[in-house]
Order: sequence, then C-alpha cells, then structure tokens
Amino acid sequence: MTSKYLVKFYLRTLLIGVIITTIASLIIDYDSVTSLLFEGEIGGFFLNLLWILGYGLLIATVSQFAFFIYLFLNPLGMGLLGRAWPYVQLLLVIYAAFDLFYVRFVFFGDELSLFSYIWVPIVVVLVGIIVAKYKNDTTKEKNVFIPALFFMIFMTSITLLPFSAQSTDWLFRSIFALVATNAFQLITLPNYVAASKADKEARGIETKSDRKERERKKKEAELAAKKEQEASQKKTRNKMFKNKVR
Repeated sequence: MTSKYLVKFYLRTLLIGVIITTIASLIIDYDSVTSLLFEGEIGGFFLNLLWILGYGLLIATVSQFAFFIYLFLNPLGMGLLGRAWPYVQLLLVIYAAFDLFYVRFVFFGDELSLFSYIWVPIVVVLVGIIVAKYKNDTTKEKNVFIPALFFMIFMTSITLLPFSAQSTDWLFRSIFALVATNAFQLITLPNYVAASKADKEARGIETKSDRKERERKKKEAELAAKKEQEASQKKTRNKMFKNKVR
C-alpha cells in the first residue's frame, strides 16, 4: 500500500476513534463534563472536550499499532506453526474470553457488580463473532474466520489492558472506540490495498514489492504448469502400459 492510502487509512481510523470516544465519554461523564455545558461553564466544558479528543486519538493510535502487530504476527504464526496455528489462535481466543468474563471482573470486583460489568465481554465477543463472520463471507480466497476472530477478541482484549489498569471508567470510555476501530481496519484494509494497487497501475508505477509479487506469481504459474504436464505424461504412460498388457 502506498503512503497516500496508508495515510488515508490512518486518518479515517483516527476519526472513528475520536468520534466514538467523544460520544461515549460525554454519556459516561455526563455529571462531570456534559453537565458543564448546560450549566453555562463553557470554558470548563471545552477544556474537558479537548482532553477527550486527545484521548480518542490515543485509543485509535493504539488500535492501529495492535492491528499492524496482528498483520506481522499472523503470517509469522503460520510460518512457525503451520496447520497448528489456527488451533493456537482458538486457544488464545478462549483464554481472552475467560480473561474478559472472569479475571478482569475479579480485578474490578470491589468496584462494581456483575450486571454492571458483564456487558463489556459480551460486546467484545459478540461483535468479534459478527465481524469475523462478515470478513469470512466477503473474502473469496480462503477461510479467514479464525484469524479475524483472533484479532477481534484476543487482540482487543490485549489492547484493553492499559486502558483498564486504573478503573472501570477508563475501560468503559475505551471499549466502544477500540471495537469500532478494530472492526473498521479489519474489514476495510483490502479495499485500501486494492485502491492503492489500481492507482499504481494507472500511473505505471511498480515498486520492489510489486516486482517480487509478480515474480512469485510467475514461479507459481510455472510450477503449476510443470505439475500439470507431469501428471498428463504420467497418465499417458499408464494408458500406454495398459494397452501393452492387453
């Protein structure tokens, strides 16, 4: 992906993070922030709003870091563990769900009741399953349900750690923006890659990675043709052998 589309991708992720964090914070912190606007304390309200906007930018940026770590981690796991990697991902997803449903509730046990916390893991898991299914349905090449589920649940759970270290207020402010930005990145990245590729082709630009990809596809095509030729020759020899036997 070219820098032009990478910047677009990053800025739109930032925008989503800022908007959702602002809406969530204005609702959660109604008594301490939103009420200032109705009480006529405009200066205090806008100072708090500025802080909320900065926090939204932080959440979106952390979400992007987590996404690029996932893009590195997923092929690395496939290379090292091969067919076992999807099962490892499932185990990590189960651990992340257990962590969200039980471990963190125990951590916040003195702060809130079960019913006031249980919606957090439910949101993460349900949205994760829905987004992973949608991603799998819209991807033609291969089954990507498990990798998508891994990112939406495990990586989201890990990303929530620094935002839930102090109190549930930070967790509640962060959860919606993180889930939304993660879903946006996972679903829309192929569109940006395709648009970047089309733009480069239209301008006649070929990068080093493009040349490597072209050479890789050429080698794969040659290998497939060679295998097909060998299979055809083997079939012909077998047919000739059967005719001789007769």
